[in-house]
Amino acid sequence: MAGQLISTVACWKGDPAPLRGFVPVINAVGSPQGREFATENASSLFAPAIDLSRSKDEIVAPRAQAKAKGREVGMLTISHAVCRPTEKEARDYVHYIVDENADRAATDSLIRLQLAHALSFPHELLTQIRFGMALGHGGFPLIGTPEQVVAGSISLRDADLAGTTLSFVDYLKEFPYFAQEVLSRLAKAGIR
Repeated sequence: MAGQLISTVACWKGDPAPLRGFVPVINAVGSPQGREFATENASSLFAPAIDLSRSKDEIVAPRAQAKAKGREVGMLTISHAVCRPTEKEARDYVHYIVDENADRAATDSLIRLQLAHALSFPHELLTQIRFGMALGHGGFPLIGTPEQVVAGSISLRDADLAGTTLSFVDYLKEFPYFAQEVLSRLAKAGIR
């Protein structure tokens, strides 16, 4: 197999083969160059979901760009979950993470690195970005009771996102509760 950038001597097909007959390629679409590459080559694209009302263009535009090339792509995002039995417990934990224990210098450095080519952001959006970076590397916040986390997940689906990654502050302690209380609710909502 020879391509413009890669030449291989021999290729082996995995066993078992990919379920859908192909290996999914996932790419971020943060820059114009990244979007151009992704809409030509990837099967799913990562887009930010900082504020869903403002993120619509980040979701719609890459799909339209891929469609103009005769391709269909799925749009994905990243999320950070803080799920507790009560909203107060969840909000108190978020306060503990973001307000009491965030590494402000590291958060600001991460924002500078990730948004190095962004020319400007409205102040309230930058506040949301800083909160998201301190909480969970910029992921869409899924915070609250199991019902509230499911409602947040539904809002991602309703924004035309095909899926999300999930992160937790302490996966080993937090995921069992999330799995027990949220996954079945997501299945009932038809999004799992």
